Amino acid sequence: MLDKNQSKVVLPAWVWEGVKNEKEAKLRAVKYITPDRYPGYKIIKIQGDIAVCERESV
Repeated sequence: MLDKNQSKVVLPAWVWEGVKNEKEAKLRAVKYITPDRYPGYKIIKIQGDIAVCERESV
């Protein structure tokens, strides 16, 4: 179950294209979840095509 300050973000397919492990996928996910797109979001973990993120209170 998610905490109040957690959100799930669906990652695009290009995050997984050509990656060898989850660490590389997380690096690409960081490039996708930018402050312009998702202000205040920080990735906690990757679960398949979804990034579980922590949100700062706005």
